[in-house]
Amino acid sequence: MIVALLSGCGETRHGDEPREDGLQLEAGADIVTAEQGTATTATDLYTAADLPIDTNLRLEFETNRPGTTTPVSFNLEGPWKFTNGPGEATLTLAMSEKAMAPESKQFPEASVVAASSWDRGASGGEYIFQSKDDSTLFSYGRSFPDGRVTVYSAPSRALIFPIAPGDSWVDSYTEEDSGKPVEITAENTLLAKNKLTLPAGTFNAWLLQTRVTAKTRGTTTTTLDYTWFVPGIGRAAEIISMPNEHREVFNTAKAFYRLKSYR
Repeated sequence: MIVALLSGCGETRHGDEPREDGLQLEAGADIVTAEQGTATTATDLYTAADLPIDTNLRLEFETNRPGTTTPVSFNLEGPWKFTNGPGEATLTLAMSEKAMAPESKQFPEASVVAASSWDRGASGGEYIFQSKDDSTLFSYGRSFPDGRVTVYSAPSRALIFPIAPGDSWVDSYTEEDSGKPVEITAENTLLAKNKLTLPAGTFNAWLLQTRVTAKTRGTTTTTLDYTWFVPGIGRAAEIISMPNEHREVFNTAKAFYRLKSYR
């Protein structure tokens, strides 16, 4: 899942109720704090201002080739050191004006598009239509270079703001892909803040765990997605599990993205 993509079910605490840290969340950004009584400081928070979606943002990731697997080694608390890892392919993620992407008129609420592309002949690029306000990063669907379009039944919340380790939220929506409805449930928890070392450098990073359950035509598939977010950059690393992985920490992954450059 390129840039975590995720609309409201499960047990949540509504945004018009005060948090343990005294901050007030806007309505619509439902959130629950996992450890009641734990004080949260401003330096623990990842905010909307920390996540750029400017149209001049460009990120390059070292990764394994699509369709292959890769060994991974990570923990859930940090610090994390990902200087070594797969480098068979490069994934580029560039923010662009929405009108630059195909089928943009199908996503009137979006303000920008995150365009991903691969080098070395690897396929799988896509355009992710997004917008952001002070409380939420929204995603509305995707289009592809071959003309396919995936539209979400409701805006999905890729992130909510402000967020600190221990906070969680659950989203549900339906994707329409080539006439096939796919029911998506995404269970999100911000696990930790710590140091993250990558080919691009060392940063303060927040680790988000997303458990994605997809149901279509009687088949259910669950995937674990770990995404590390860095202020001023956004997604800096990501590990995606093999389908139906039951362990939270595993050693073989479907994908492993490591930031190697940004501007």
